[in-house]
Amino acid sequence: MAQPAGFDRDIGYLMPFLDRVATAADALPDATAREELKRLMADEKARWARIQELLGGAAGTGTPAPAAASPRAPSRAPELARSRADEVNREQPRRAGLTVGSLKRQS
Repeated sequence: MAQPAGFDRDIGYLMPFLDRVATAADALPDATAREELKRLMADEKARWARIQELLGGAAGTGTPAPAAASPRAPSRAPELARSRADEVNREQPRRAGLTVGSLKRQS
């Protein structure tokens, strides 16, 4: 199966862009940031090369690629504000002052 139209051109623009970002990393004064950006760009290029292969008809591996572990990454995702608000709305609507009355006017 051939790639859907347009992806070859788009990926053709993307890969040189990723190269330019990696090259710009050399100008960063912070060595740690410089190395992290280079690693991120290398990982990104590998991902997009695999995406291009899959769009071109390559067989999938059946398992997602593991995410790169960062030593500074939190052990669990931060709790989103929306999920906390939903919890309050479900469990404690009156205590939070969140009540809904009838939308129909009483005559």
